Amino acid sequence: MATTGPAGAATQASEQAAAKPCGYSESGGFAWYNHCTTDGSRIQIRVDVVGGWDANRCVYPGETRLGWAFEYRNAWYTGRLCSS
Repeated sequence: MATTGPAGAATQASEQAAAKPCGYSESGGFAWYNHCTTDGSRIQIRVDVVGGWDANRCVYPGETRLGWAFEYRNAWYTGRLCSS
């Protein structure tokens, strides 16, 4: 049975979100970082910026939209936790 309307759109969005891999990815024209954890930790990532200075950024568990995909090349965990 196909779902339509707002409930179907919400389900589809949830399925797409769940499909994002851990770490850096690009979808829907955006760059994302998915911090996969069960301990609730906030981590520091290094973001590789196209045509600009790379930067460190703290992210919470789950998906963080970094910005437009054309602005980024990659992002990775630095091995450091962020303070609350």
